[in-house]
Amino acid sequence: MSFTIKTKSDVFKFAVPLFDYLSQHGHAEEAEDLVKLVDSCYPQEALTLEAHRRAYKHIRETVRDLPLDYLNALDDALRILLD
Repeated sequence: MSFTIKTKSDVFKFAVPLFDYLSQHGHAEEAEDLVKLVDSCYPQEALTLEAHRRAYKHIRETVRDLPLDYLNALDDALRILLD
């Protein structure tokens, strides 16, 4: 599976397949943290972007068995979130 992460909208959409992967592959804690993020409604885009950045960074640093497509998508998302 390949993910195209080129816009902030793509960053948000990636949360769903990432959650699915985490919940199906033994990363319940990370999946739960991510679902809390996705379910949260922030009034300002900047706060939403920062929340996604923190969640994606945490997953990137702690989940060691992510497939290459997911790792690449996380890296792309983090680059977009840092701009």
